[in-house]
This record gives sequence, C-alpha cells and structure tokens, in this order.
Amino acid sequence: MPTPATPLRLQIIDRIVEVLQGITTGATYFYTPGEVCKRFVHWTEAKSFPTYMVFTAPGGTVELSGAAGDDSEYTEDFFISVKGIVKDNLDTVTRLERCIADIRKAIDADSRSGVAGTLGALAVETRIETSPETDDGYLSLDGFGFFDQKIRVSIAGVMGV
Repeated sequence: MPTPATPLRLQIIDRIVEVLQGITTGATYFYTPGEVCKRFVHWTEAKSFPTYMVFTAPGGTVELSGAAGDDSEYTEDFFISVKGIVKDNLDTVTRLERCIADIRKAIDADSRSGVAGTLGALAVETRIETSPETDDGYLSLDGFGFFDQKIRVSIAGVMGV
C-alpha cells in the first residue's frame, strides 16, 4: 500500500525549518542558528543560540473553492509561529532584533522564489504582517530573550492532500 502524500501545510512547515537552517553568519545574515526544530525548547534546556522553534499557530480560515457540489478544493490562510531563544548577557535587545531580521529576510527571499520546493512554489502567498511578541525582558536577568514571529501563509489545495 502506498504512503499518503505529505500534507501541504507540513511541507510548508518543513520548508521554513529548512530555510532557517540555511541561515549563515556573513554579509547577508547576522547569526547562524544554533538549533532549528519542530518542538518547544524551554529556555532552560536550550544549549546553542539562537534556537528557533517552528510551530503551527492558532487562527486562520478555510474556504471551499471548488465548483458547485465539489467540497474537496479549498483555499486556506493559516499562521506559522517561529519562536526564538537568544542569549546575550550584555545586549539582549540587539540579539533579538538581529535574529528577527534574519528570519524575516530568509522567509521573504524564499517566498519570492518560484524554484520548485521553495515557499514561493508551495504557497500562494507567505507574508509577515505582525510585529513579533517578546518576553518583555523578563528573562534578561539570566541573559536570555524570547520572541515569537508569526507568518501568515495562504495556500490552495485539495482536502486531505
């Protein structure tokens, strides 16, 4: 029996992980991520920084788009959350902002590409439309900072694929 196709939403999450793993310190980006994963890492267990965690976030809409009587085709808007943990005992704010800039730049570049497998080819649209949430400095006593950048993704597909 054949294995089902990977759901489009999961393909997009996996691609975001791959894009973030591809960030390297240099002329384009500030920091190479220490870890990028699809699970929550508590700030006390993070070992390499920055740590990025990629999740499906709450919210979004699904609209049926098929012909009359065909409820298998749809369009969907949903959110992906990139949560980040940084560590800097002297200037946590600069570290947070540079990591957020790296993430935004990498996601935007991949979204504008039409190359097979990129966000630009997988999704109808990928955009950052809200500012990130931060820990408001609560973890800075220990040199840590936390942020959560939401990414809106729009896709078109067939139910169950």
